[in-house]
Amino acid sequence: MKSIEICNPLLSSQDTLGESPVWDHRRQALFWVDIENGLIHAYQPSSQKTDTWSMGEKVGCLVMNSDGGFILATESGLSSWDPVNNCKKVFLPVRHATPENLFNDGKVDPHGRFWIGTKGPKGTSNLWMLDANNLQVKISDLWISNGLDWSADGCFFFHTDSGDHTIYRYDIDLPTAKISNRTPFFTPEKGTPDGLTIDTEGNIWTAIWDGWQVLQLSPAGEILAEIKMPIQRPTSVTFGGKDMKTLFITSAWEGLTIAERQVQPYAGDVFAVQLEVPGRMINIVTM
Repeated sequence: MKSIEICNPLLSSQDTLGESPVWDHRRQALFWVDIENGLIHAYQPSSQKTDTWSMGEKVGCLVMNSDGGFILATESGLSSWDPVNNCKKVFLPVRHATPENLFNDGKVDPHGRFWIGTKGPKGTSNLWMLDANNLQVKISDLWISNGLDWSADGCFFFHTDSGDHTIYRYDIDLPTAKISNRTPFFTPEKGTPDGLTIDTEGNIWTAIWDGWQVLQLSPAGEILAEIKMPIQRPTSVTFGGKDMKTLFITSAWEGLTIAERQVQPYAGDVFAVQLEVPGRMINIVTM
């Protein structure tokens, strides 16, 4: 197993719950959210400039939209957002099963459909799919719907339920979005899988919450590489940069004690590591 160690962050964002990193190839910039504080950040490597916008409510994730802007999954529902003028408009209000349910991680599939999960009390959360303004449940009875992605050959769908510490693999028919044959794919020895992404060779990279690491897994679920982190709670990962070989890693300090934060002052920051194999360009919502 290959081992890589990261000692210092790329950016000192100090997010309570940094999540949903998205490499926007249109702007050559990294976008991500601080869920708890309702913030969206953007970092442009060429200028080393970071911008921050407040949404006024919790934001679970964001994805790129075909209009040049983004779609946000927030407390009030699904919204379109234009970073140029900071204009946010709810286009689909959503009422969840309980007041404790909130949108969490999400991603766009190769057909331009937005898959978005929720977190809440055990058994009350769902994984939804937005297709042409129609929101339908794809997986129910979840706890903390989290990282998700599709294999390069379009045969498998990977989805994490962090509540039971497991990444699952499904068979999928991409044109119809039908999933079947749920199979446990990976459960770490410590911590729980959080956000994930798949590189061009089909390997899965997953952040391990409470595990102090990011892992690279083979398509068979074997650990190929470990990125050792100076923080306890890495949250999500995405590839970006001009060559798509930079792995960006978000993190959180939510739930840490004062003593724990003192020994990991970079908790909540954004990290980056240069890898040999590139990632895939992120899909854009087409509606």
